[in-house]
Amino acid sequence: MSYMKFVAVCLLALSSTLAGARDAGYAEGAGGQPHTAQYREALDLYGKGMYDRAMLLFRELAQAGDDENAAGYYVLTATHLRVPGYEALIEEFTARSQSSGLIPQIRYRYALNLFDDKDFRGAAAQFAELSRHNLYRKQVPEFLFKRAYCDFELRYFDRALLRFRDLAMRSHSDYTAPAEYAIGYIYYEQEDFADAVEWLEKAKKDSRFTGIASFYLLECRFMLKEYGRVREEGPQLMETAPEDRKPYIARFISEACLVLGDNETARKYFDLSRKSLSPRSRSDFFYAGSVLYAVKDYQGAIDSFSMMTDRSDSLGQIANYHLGYSFIKTGNKVAAMGAFRDASMTGFDAGIKEDAFFNYAKLAFDLNTDSSVFYDYLEEYPGTGKTGQIYSYIAIAALYGRDYEGAIEAYDQIDELDPDMKSNYMKANYLRANELISKGSWRAAADCLRAAAYYSDRRTYFNQMSRYWLAESYYRSGQYGNALSVLMDLYNTSALYGKEESSLIPLNIAYCHLKENRYDDAARWLTEYLSGGTPKWRKEALVRYGDCMFMQQKYREAAASYDKVLKDYFDADDIYPYYQDALAYGLAGDLSRKTSLLSNVLEASPSAPFYPEAMYEYGRSLVASGEPDKAAGCFNTLAATVRDSSFVARSYIELGMIWRNKSDNAKALACYKKVVEDMPLSVYADEALLAIESVYKSENTPEEYLAYIDSIGRSSLKTEAEKEMMIFNAAEQIFLSGNYPKAMASLSSYIGKYPEGGRISDAEYYLAECYRGTGRPEDACDHYLKVMEYGTGSFTVQAALNYAELSYSMQKYREAFDAYASLYSGPEEYRFTALVGLMRSAYRSRMYDEAIKYAGILAESGQAGEDLAREAMYVDAKSLLATSRRDEAMEVLARLAESTSTPEGAEAAFLRIQDSYDRGAFDEVETRVYAFSDSGTGQNYWLAKAFVVLGDSFVDRDNLEQARATFESVAEGYTPEAGDDDVLESVRMRLEKLGKLMEESGGTEL
Repeated sequence: MSYMKFVAVCLLALSSTLAGARDAGYAEGAGGQPHTAQYREALDLYGKGMYDRAMLLFRELAQAGDDENAAGYYVLTATHLRVPGYEALIEEFTARSQSSGLIPQIRYRYALNLFDDKDFRGAAAQFAELSRHNLYRKQVPEFLFKRAYCDFELRYFDRALLRFRDLAMRSHSDYTAPAEYAIGYIYYEQEDFADAVEWLEKAKKDSRFTGIASFYLLECRFMLKEYGRVREEGPQLMETAPEDRKPYIARFISEACLVLGDNETARKYFDLSRKSLSPRSRSDFFYAGSVLYAVKDYQGAIDSFSMMTDRSDSLGQIANYHLGYSFIKTGNKVAAMGAFRDASMTGFDAGIKEDAFFNYAKLAFDLNTDSSVFYDYLEEYPGTGKTGQIYSYIAIAALYGRDYEGAIEAYDQIDELDPDMKSNYMKANYLRANELISKGSWRAAADCLRAAAYYSDRRTYFNQMSRYWLAESYYRSGQYGNALSVLMDLYNTSALYGKEESSLIPLNIAYCHLKENRYDDAARWLTEYLSGGTPKWRKEALVRYGDCMFMQQKYREAAASYDKVLKDYFDADDIYPYYQDALAYGLAGDLSRKTSLLSNVLEASPSAPFYPEAMYEYGRSLVASGEPDKAAGCFNTLAATVRDSSFVARSYIELGMIWRNKSDNAKALACYKKVVEDMPLSVYADEALLAIESVYKSENTPEEYLAYIDSIGRSSLKTEAEKEMMIFNAAEQIFLSGNYPKAMASLSSYIGKYPEGGRISDAEYYLAECYRGTGRPEDACDHYLKVMEYGTGSFTVQAALNYAELSYSMQKYREAFDAYASLYSGPEEYRFTALVGLMRSAYRSRMYDEAIKYAGILAESGQAGEDLAREAMYVDAKSLLATSRRDEAMEVLARLAESTSTPEGAEAAFLRIQDSYDRGAFDEVETRVYAFSDSGTGQNYWLAKAFVVLGDSFVDRDNLEQARATFESVAEGYTPEAGDDDVLESVRMRLEKLGKLMEESGGTEL
């Protein structure tokens, strides 16, 4: 209740106290002089309160003689009657008759006049001139009360409190109850509710104050948190209270019931209170929102809390917190996210702040895929015990989204995984390994497979498959010892029994031994593999067994194995088996069989692997067999068809020897000189030059030889640099011929011999290209990186580009980003390619701010075609969403969604539909889905997902039959696209859940 209301109550009580009151007494005279009849009459009239007639008589007496009493009574009656100018009469009399016994009465009457006029300052001044000892006994209570009341009005509360207490402690009077009430009210105003209760209880006993004191008592008990008493006593008080107090009483009851958890009663009295008390202040709106929230009227709570325009204080924090949950209940998760965010930004209630922060983080992740808020939460609250819960939640979401790398990263942050987490963690690692293997990233796959194997039971199929592929990853990464260790463990425990992989374990063990040149061990395991029924890779195993025998110089055994291959699997273009078979027979002394086997190369394609080797060896075999003309045909064919210059040079040298054996030195010299002049940096140039010298010497014309070498600049010995160039050139020629396996050996030899050579950078680049061409992207990247680190050579920029592209293809997006960044600062012609790569790599590696930056640069470059411009817009929108800049993202998505025929536009349309659903705007969901359907989009995946969201919106509106019809239409009419299409699985789960829901609600079963 307001201060003015308190004043009114007190004055009303005093008016009832003083009605009909008269002066407590009057003087009989002074100076011992006898009173005249007129004086006695006037005094009698004064005593009866007939001040008009008394004043006339006293004035006549005062004017007739020197009677101070008559003059005093004249002033006193004039004061009673408030005769105009009576203040001057008081001033004149008190100045003239300072010893008059009537002065206290005159001042007292004057003080009461001022009090009645609400001139409390003037009244207080007059009261200050008086002492209770100069007043009549019956006047003392009124004097004490009104003097205290003046202090109260003048805000001297402490002094007023002392004076009211002094009065209250005296003998009971009509002013005792007002004083007690005043004391209680002052304590109430000072929020000393316990003392207020004590004095209001006393005042309550006086009928004048029963109602108002009971009202304040109820509020005090509420403030003292005596909610039970408020709930118990409030309704009875409300029955007898004046109408203007009832809304307030109802408010107290309602708030007390709210605290006690009696929400329905709280709502009942809230409704009673707001019939007369419309919310006007922030606290009113807060109270209204709190009651409506408690009774689960969430929309009403939202409406009330939202009227609190300033929610930056402690009440605002609670309001935002309840708003968040209310928005959740009404389906508007987007607004809930904002409300929880606001509640988390103020620290008045630490518990609310922490929980709001958590909910904000969860919604930011659910709605925007923005995990950064979770990380901010964990940084601020590291000891909440929610670390595992949060990272597990992130991981599960990543698994559902088939982001296996993200799931692994999340689980790696958890100190101790529970059984379910371990199960998901090992599955995520296995599936991530599959992704990496499909991209050729075997090293990274090995890390994942190790984790998958570590967390699973060694006896399970999953564990054994994980270890099987771990061994394969080790092997493909060149870690043959590790691969062998895993494979041997699998073999010794009969792992994968009955599975195809089980039969392959001996073969893989053999390959590990082969790679480390343990040919006897390899042969033993190949025999083990070949003895296992009808092995799938029998041909490969027979060839490798032959290789093992060959390398151990067991040529007959080698030939026997190769013969089996030729018998069962002969193919003229598959040259290696019969080439190796021929070599084995030749080394075993069977030239005829060697020549016969090599003749198969005449039916092979010149592009077939090992064609030059086999054709060359066939020519040499023909020479050895005494068939030089047929041999010359082989060498001419070889020189004309192959790209490998080393075989061209060797062919011309062999042709020179054939012509020389025929004594046709001119043709022999022509062949030798072609090698020297056309391939001067070849390692075979020196051999050809020696042959030329031999020819000239045989003709006794050494001066012609000297003239020749002088003409070609070969008269001096080769320097080390020239020798290095010869070796590099030979390796380069092999590389350029496309024979990558042979080129790798030659280039590695050059790099090992000349680690600081002049062409080291080029050699590393060629070696990288060989690895790339043979499907070993990780090894290729190792050597591209070396080229980039050298920073010199003609291939530095191209190496950076290739490294970036390969890293991106292997999903090593951070490495790709760094490479594209170096390229972006390089030559102008590569800047646009680098810009596109920077945008894509940044987005894929979740560097969203960088993605937004480069998408913007790309969009403004003027170089992007329609498809790239759309991609840039897509990356911009998704990155904005992932950084919780949702409004900006939706603006971009709206532009993208204008073209639903493209994948980006269709996804944008779906995301806008999902946004409508997340905001609880279900009618808008329906409108947008049908518009999407009518747009003629060919992107059926996103259209199907949109109809799934439409079905969800029907469920949320309790339209279960329509929801079922929608889900069934998708299930029956949608054909899954290739890849990880999750539409039908999500529909199946929804129909199953919906069936249970309809059964529980008594609807039709599915």
